[in-house]
Amino acid sequence: MSGAPSVAQLRTLYQNTITASSRFSSYNFSQYFTRRTKLAFEPYLQAENGSKTTNTEELARFYKDKTEELEVIRRSAEVNRMYEGPKLVIEHALPITAGGGDGAEASP
Repeated sequence: MSGAPSVAQLRTLYQNTITASSRFSSYNFSQYFTRRTKLAFEPYLQAENGSKTTNTEELARFYKDKTEELEVIRRSAEVNRMYEGPKLVIEHALPITAGGGDGAEASP
């Protein structure tokens, strides 16, 4: 890529990275990469709204780096799904239907 990416290309890359991040079977990995993506793209997505100007070379370098990172995240998510471990409690919490008491919440 010789010039800076367009706003549409930057948004597409952002959405693709968020989608790839959500494909991890591990809740912790998924949340980490989603949060990391939002933090990394935030200054560049705000800059397109005119709140901050960015250098075209810096933007082109950022786009290239994040495109390469997207491929790594996609491959990592696929491997993570192949070796999926047990789900965390937060991923499949059951509603409390018992009247309470010692350990009633944990029983199925």
